[in-house]
Amino acid sequence: MHRALIVAIGTIVVGWCVQVPQATAENPVCTATWCSFFLPSHNIGCEVSYQRGSGIADETYCQTEQPPQSVRMSTNGVFKSCTGPSCLGNAGQGTPTLAYGLSASLGPFTCRSAPSGVTCTVTSGRGFSLSNAGVTSVG
Repeated sequence: MHRALIVAIGTIVVGWCVQVPQATAENPVCTATWCSFFLPSHNIGCEVSYQRGSGIADETYCQTEQPPQSVRMSTNGVFKSCTGPSCLGNAGQGTPTLAYGLSASLGPFTCRSAPSGVTCTVTSGRGFSLSNAGVTSVG
């Protein structure tokens, strides 16, 4: 039993020192290269891509169904918004829910779920908040 405990502690220490995982989440909505989630209202959904390869951009994308609007943000915190039905994508079947008050992080991106909407930022603190009222700049 002591040997197993020593191995487990050693594994944790090595993993912490090397900082192996790039994907973290208070709720399991992320893989190592991708996050996808709805807020509990299911009116707001987001996807985060980071180092997926094959020409897929490193970005955060969020949208509201009503009113129809979306926003895309790059790794430097610059974002572009779009309004109207042509701006919306389709969420994948079985997309999980990120409870209010929880965050999902991947690479430089962090998105936090709140009853008022979602706020997504990059490491510098720049980013956006998306709600039914629209998109606002953060940081």
